[in-house]
Formats: sequence, structure tokens, C-alpha cells
Amino acid sequence: MTELIRHGLRLAAALLVLVGAASSAFACACCTNAGQRNVATVALDSGKRQEIESLRFSGKATLFTGEGDVEGIEGIATPSGSYEVTAKWLDDRLVLSFRDNTGHTGTLALARPNTVSVFEVDPRDRPDRGHGPALYKEWKLTAPAAGSGVFRPGIAPRQLLTLILQGAGNSCTSANDFSHWTLVMQGPKANYTLFGDLMTTQ
Repeated sequence: MTELIRHGLRLAAALLVLVGAASSAFACACCTNAGQRNVATVALDSGKRQEIESLRFSGKATLFTGEGDVEGIEGIATPSGSYEVTAKWLDDRLVLSFRDNTGHTGTLALARPNTVSVFEVDPRDRPDRGHGPALYKEWKLTAPAAGSGVFRPGIAPRQLLTLILQGAGNSCTSANDFSHWTLVMQGPKANYTLFGDLMTTQ
């Protein structure tokens, strides 16, 4: 009986070692390293689509003006420094609806592309907390621009709309890594940038 108990204890100890090794290997799959850098354009697969579609936009958006004036922004009928914003996926399009403080409204829509541009880099200014430094991250989605309302003047052929999701985390990216968004309109008729915050999904 004693030998049976000893055998059981040895087996339990071996299992604990195996579980610990498996947990360590799993954790290290998400570990980062000093100087790590990943810049690529990859397929927008189902996993990445799920993370993107689970994002929640906060209710405010700001129009970037730099040192200029709001009135100098071209491509928006009545440009405003700030907007209320909601975002919703309709079929394969992300539709962002904007409303300024005087009641002017408009939408900007981004068709879901087949690829996503990924940028992940160790900024080398963040502490290593045991599993490597936190990476600065961007995911970029670009598609032909579509819009309505106050944004209709800037919609034309060769206009592109790019949604940039910004955040930080380890080598395993999820929706909760992203904390900010930037929406860039580029083309021959309109060039402007809107930005705001994201809310965590948990």
C-alpha cells in the first residue's frame, strides 16, 4: 500500500511538472522580446475579423486640424471640431455615423477588405514585466471611401478611407489591446483625419 501511495505521488508530481511546462510554453507563445518588430500585410481571416467586429467605439470623435482652423478642412460640408459617433457593422461594411453639436449629420463607410496591415514594434521605452516589453500596435484597414450627409462632398473616385486601430500588448493580439482609433480620408478631393477612443470589450 505504501508503495502504491509513493507511486501515486510520483505520478502526481510528474503531472504537475508537465502542466507547468505546458503553461509556460503557452505563455511564451505570447511573450515579446526587446527590439521585436513585425510589419506585414496579411489576410483578414476569421480570427482577426472577430476581434475587429467586437470593438466598441466611444461616443466622441475629434477632427484633426493641427495648427489650422476647422473651416479650412475640405471635403466636409460643415466641418466641426467634434462629433458624436456611433459605429455598426452592416453586412460587410463598417458604418460610422457622425453628428455635430448643431445637428449636422453624415456617415462614412468602410467595406471590409481582404487584408489588414499589421504594425507591431517594441518602442523600447516600456518596462519588461517578465514576459517582455509591451508592443505598440496598429492594425490598418483600407477600402474605397463611401459616405453621405456632410461627408458627401469628399466622396469621389480614388478616395480611400483607412481605419487605424491603435494600442499595445503582447504577441497575442485581441480586441482588448486596442484603445484608440484613427480614420483617415485620402484622395484628390478630400484629405482629413478623425480620431477617438475605443472601449474594452470586457
